[in-house]
Amino acid sequence: MRKFKSQSLAPRRPSANARSALTCIEENTPLASLLQQVENNQHLNRALALSLNKNGLEMAIPHVKLGGFSEEIGELKLFALNSAVASRLQQKLPSILFKLQEQGWPVQIIIIKQSPGGVGISSEKDDLPPEPRPVFSEKAQKSWEKLLPTLEEGSPLRVAVEKLLKNGQ
Repeated sequence: MRKFKSQSLAPRRPSANARSALTCIEENTPLASLLQQVENNQHLNRALALSLNKNGLEMAIPHVKLGGFSEEIGELKLFALNSAVASRLQQKLPSILFKLQEQGWPVQIIIIKQSPGGVGISSEKDDLPPEPRPVFSEKAQKSWEKLLPTLEEGSPLRVAVEKLLKNGQ
């Protein structure tokens, strides 16, 4: 695991503002540890995406979010968009775990849960606009009305055409 180096944030020739910001970060230890956690999470997200990709789960990458990682016990929590994604991840869990360990992450346990609302995983269905109802033109209406008398009384096809004519208007 890489350690955060505040100097890595600065350009080659830091401006006066950048120097004071770096000094502030170095003096403010909670901020430095927070930046370290953010950097570690970014690296872990990349490692997880690579692990999923190598296990044939590249389509699941946008549907899985990192829930947290505890280095002390080696526990990684993942949130999946729905139970289908969680189930598929569960099937490939040993391979995912092995690939993460292969990349140098001290992961011993992976816990997969279905995403609670507000974790930042949105369903694709919510993003799509509702499909517009097809337009039933006058010509189509007349054609179906012309077909109706030729159909046998009580047949399933006649019932379907009657429903179509009733709902098409």
